[in-house]
Amino acid sequence: MSKDLSINFVLIKSISFFTIMKYSSITLLAALSLGLYSCGGDLPKGTETPEFKMDKEASVMDTVLHLEAGDDMKFNRTAFTIAAGKEVTLTLKHTGKMEKNAMGHNVVILKAGEEVRAYGNEAQKAKEEDYAPQSLAAKVIAHTKLIGGGESTELKFTIAEPGEYPFLCSFPGHYPIMKGIITVK
Repeated sequence: MSKDLSINFVLIKSISFFTIMKYSSITLLAALSLGLYSCGGDLPKGTETPEFKMDKEASVMDTVLHLEAGDDMKFNRTAFTIAAGKEVTLTLKHTGKMEKNAMGHNVVILKAGEEVRAYGNEAQKAKEEDYAPQSLAAKVIAHTKLIGGGESTELKFTIAEPGEYPFLCSFPGHYPIMKGIITVK
């Protein structure tokens, strides 16, 4: 007799658990459905759909560029879009730990049409000038100073003409990986 009672008790207990779960699930589903329904739906007749108007160009133009590079020899971004004729501030932060003589980083912005490889090959020979040689200045829009781990540098520049302007890190061996494009519109 006690065996039948314990089986019935377990059966009642499991039925109660499943019944509670069933009703809890239905209640939760109903609440979520009501919440989703109240977020959408039709507008009253005669009401116009509100529009969010934004100039597409303005939404993608950067005036402050944040660039990071670490001991892994990578920029965190390889593309920016800026407006022609507007002053831009570029901040370079070296997130690594190595000193600039071992793993220095800079940003050199080249004029449109200049080749990263050609500049990088020549610049790596100019250790005394922190790899931004004066002899190649005619190819450059602007450049930051060379920095080491934990350091930051800032540069302000303006590019007047629309086009694509390559940028790179000119520390020896970095330019094949550490490069990108600034699109000016």
